[in-house]
Amino acid sequence: MIWPQHTPRSTRLFGLRFAQRETERDYQRWRVSYTTPFARIGYIGSTPSWVLLLVAVVVLDPDAADQAAFWVVGWIVLLVVLTGLTFHPALQRMVTPLSAAANCLAGFLIVWLLSEVTLADEASQSRAGVMTAGLIVVMFFGFAVFRNPPGAATVAITPYVAFGSYQLLEAYNDGELNAVEASSFAAAQWIAFLGCLLVCIVTEIVDRRTFSKDQIIAAQQQELRSTRETIRRYVPRPVFEHVARGETAEIDVPVRRRLTVLFADLVGFTALADRVEPEDLTQVINDYMTAMSQLIDEHGGIVNEFAGDGLMALFGAPDEMDVDQQVASAVRAAHAMHTRLDSLNRHWQGLGIAEPMQTRIGIDTGMLSVGSFGSAGRMTYTAIGMHTNIAARLQAACDPGQILISEASWYLVRDHAPCEPRGEVHCKGVHYPVRSYSPISAFTSTRPDDQVV
Repeated sequence: MIWPQHTPRSTRLFGLRFAQRETERDYQRWRVSYTTPFARIGYIGSTPSWVLLLVAVVVLDPDAADQAAFWVVGWIVLLVVLTGLTFHPALQRMVTPLSAAANCLAGFLIVWLLSEVTLADEASQSRAGVMTAGLIVVMFFGFAVFRNPPGAATVAITPYVAFGSYQLLEAYNDGELNAVEASSFAAAQWIAFLGCLLVCIVTEIVDRRTFSKDQIIAAQQQELRSTRETIRRYVPRPVFEHVARGETAEIDVPVRRRLTVLFADLVGFTALADRVEPEDLTQVINDYMTAMSQLIDEHGGIVNEFAGDGLMALFGAPDEMDVDQQVASAVRAAHAMHTRLDSLNRHWQGLGIAEPMQTRIGIDTGMLSVGSFGSAGRMTYTAIGMHTNIAARLQAACDPGQILISEASWYLVRDHAPCEPRGEVHCKGVHYPVRSYSPISAFTSTRPDDQVV
């Protein structure tokens, strides 16, 4: 099985970058939509923390409340704005750099507020401990919640962790902290830094593997859709739908059922093949078969066989249909096929085919064996029995542009479709002549389905 070229096949740098540039670009585009919700959650989730910080400042250090409130309220407003930007598709590619920059500013703000502004009356050890705890919380958001890449997260977080360590060094130089206290708090900050960085690296590797799996799944789904569409072109739609739903028992085993069979043949196609180019001939037959198949499908039938310029259609299989409705649908489809052929003839004039093409159609109804026939390696869903032969013979006995239906079919539509008797047709293999009729117009009712069913 060959996957599309964009499917990841190898990585480098310990799984932190794809070897193929196109794959890396695909991943970066995928990453935007994948990580945007995490950034949004990070903004929303951190907002209550800043509100609680402001409340704590007001309660614990009222003297610093005014100065802290200005910066904290401003920061909360900024978080609201950043949250709103994550909902704009055109701006989502800026989510990663904005979340990295926001986390960097948040770290500096935490260090400054907790070491310089608030808790002025508390012991230096308490201020240092609270600052370290605040840094670890912000660090966690930068490395884990925002899902920033390890490089971007490191660039965003290292400056404010270094700033926090500098504040500890100043407190040590001023005699506010001894060597053990300063080094312990600094070690806690950098150990948390390294631990969160490791989490960030693991998360990035997991994200890249998730992307790889998503791409493989997408390629498999695309291949499956392509395969299904290819199969659909070779199998009648209702039969394909039964197979797709796993309902193969209903089409595998032949059953006896009363069906209506329609045979159609394009008159003069053999002679036309000697006068036109093969490419034009191919277009003619493809146009004809496509249009006729569509009409039969629209009227509830299935085209189960193509034979040169002819086709065989069934009404009442694989999905059951009332027998009078079968004939009504087949006759309506036959009239629609003649009408559509007129428009096709006008189209084919552009190919140099001046003489209009005509079709003959024969219809019969009766008991047939319908199901899958063939070999273990290749099966065909079709119907066999005397009435397929009768429909084919009626088609062969038609005048060009005519529809012939058997007496069995005529009995089912005579009250709704005016027909003319066309005499008897002797069918090879049938031990009695078959009376035939020709529907001369469409159904007399505006809604034949309501009266026929």
